[in-house]
Amino acid sequence: MTALAVLLAAIGVADLVRRWKALTGFVVLVAGLVLLGGQWHTLWLSVVLGLVVVVWVAAAAHDSSAGVGLLAVSAVVLVLVSGELRFGDAPLQGWYDDLAIPRLDGVPIDRAALGLGVALFLWTAANVVVRRVLQATGPQVLAQGADLKGGRVLGPLERWFVLACALSGNLGAIAVVVAAKGILRFPEISRDSSDGLRAEYVLVGSFVSWGLALLFVPLF
Repeated sequence: MTALAVLLAAIGVADLVRRWKALTGFVVLVAGLVLLGGQWHTLWLSVVLGLVVVVWVAAAAHDSSAGVGLLAVSAVVLVLVSGELRFGDAPLQGWYDDLAIPRLDGVPIDRAALGLGVALFLWTAANVVVRRVLQATGPQVLAQGADLKGGRVLGPLERWFVLACALSGNLGAIAVVVAAKGILRFPEISRDSSDGLRAEYVLVGSFVSWGLALLFVPLF
């Protein structure tokens, strides 16, 4: 899963910066592959995955779904061929072993890298996926985001919390998040017009956001 971890981290970091997004993502991609044990026979991945990052950045800038589609296909392919992609000794291994974090004891470095990559992707890059789904639902639904901007801040926090709860087996806490979101958004939804666009925006956006977090759970 090392290649997928680096790809997710590169896209996540690229989406966080304001300028030179594609270049930043590519630098993170190459550095990640090298530091996690990429050899000359695996560094060709930097070119292939670099194209994915470039397409993601360009598609996000033009409100296109091409980046989301390409990332989804790439992620599936990387999961399927993960057993065939051989990485050598990671230069970061010594530093990782010396970390005084009890929770990481016994956790392989590639699994920790995947966790970091997923966390970075769920930060703001996942908002691009949510936006594409809302866009497909209808431009009038997407337009509700102009009034309901809190989701852009709460979204990453919710995704991190849902992912952490799912990985720890605390599924009951996820129900608390769902209930809290309903209470938080109730005043705004209650003032919705007869077309129910605000409610649709909140429901679609929330379930897609939570679904993205849960989608990565089987990888761990």
